[in-house]
Amino acid sequence: MARAAQSETSEININLMPSPGPSGTAGEVVRWILTIGRYLIIVTEIVALIIFFVGIKLSADKNDLKEQVENLKTSVSSDSNVAFEKEFREIQQKINEIKKQKTTHFPSNVVVAEFLKMLPQGMTLGSLEVKEDEVVFSGSFTSPSELQTLVAVFSESEKITGLDISDLNSPSEKNPLYTFTATANIVQSKLQQKEAAK
Repeated sequence: MARAAQSETSEININLMPSPGPSGTAGEVVRWILTIGRYLIIVTEIVALIIFFVGIKLSADKNDLKEQVENLKTSVSSDSNVAFEKEFREIQQKINEIKKQKTTHFPSNVVVAEFLKMLPQGMTLGSLEVKEDEVVFSGSFTSPSELQTLVAVFSESEKITGLDISDLNSPSEKNPLYTFTATANIVQSKLQQKEAAK
């Protein structure tokens, strides 16, 4: 009886394998969608990881570039560059001033040459200063006729005019010569005409 009882028990069969899905075309479509879906999820996760790591790298590069820009800003605005720029501007201003002076300044050698032609023989110059529009000079001579000649020459000249003798001293025991100090006006337009004619 015991044996009979054992044989009467039915066998219990546990199947752990998934049951086949629907069959036919619908089953094929479902299997294909599940397979492709798995691959799409895997590819999407890989792309997401790549984007994550590229984002980290780009963020690090951005921070490095910010630091480099800050370093360059400090080096550009450092005192040495400011001093260099200031010195450069000063030199440029001096160059421009020299160019301006060259274009507006009348050559003094023309004035001196014309002035020396006007001095009588026997008159000695002690000093000569050519300013922008006048000549200041001093000198000595031996006789009053030389002074008369000087006055006559300056009154006839059109280029250096307006002789003004500010100081005139007669001969003395210490100095046997007449001494004088005078100024005269420069007529630049007449001298420029002469210079242009050359």
